[in-house]
Amino acid sequence: MQKPIYFSKIEFIETIGHGNPNSIIVLNIPARELSYQVYDWKHQYPAKWISSGNTKFKPVPVKDASYQAKIIFSCGIKLIEQQLETLLPLCNALDYEPFRNRKMGIDEKSYCGYRDEAQVHFRGITDSPIPLLELPMHYYYDEEHIWPSERLYRYLIKNIFDKEKNMKGWYTPYGGFSLS
Repeated sequence: MQKPIYFSKIEFIETIGHGNPNSIIVLNIPARELSYQVYDWKHQYPAKWISSGNTKFKPVPVKDASYQAKIIFSCGIKLIEQQLETLLPLCNALDYEPFRNRKMGIDEKSYCGYRDEAQVHFRGITDSPIPLLELPMHYYYDEEHIWPSERLYRYLIKNIFDKEKNMKGWYTPYGGFSLS
């Protein structure tokens, strides 16, 4: 059996609506920290003033399509040794490699359901030559075929976030925004 190569940093990026992150979970294994931030995105009105021949050289406000992020909730959790020992087997980058460049699909017989309103994306970084790994998390599969990114995400929500009093009401419960 090959020696495990653990991710040093893992992100779960949840998007709702227009594609900007609604929340981000960051697991920093060397620092033994789990952090969570929730964002609110606002249009910048008016973004700028312009004057040109079309405006008879009078300054006119122009709406900008860009959004400005504002952090509305942030929480950091220092992981204890027992939590880290339980998490590490779920963070072996070698277990994730077979899923690199793999497409998720509802036509797989192990398909159970999908995330409806929210989309979750996985990003994992190691301190090894293994390149950045990004995986979609649009669908749920049965326990035998569950992707390792989904297994880790489920563990974090059910075993850490559900037990953290400061998190109540800020995160989407596991399976929320989903249909099956």
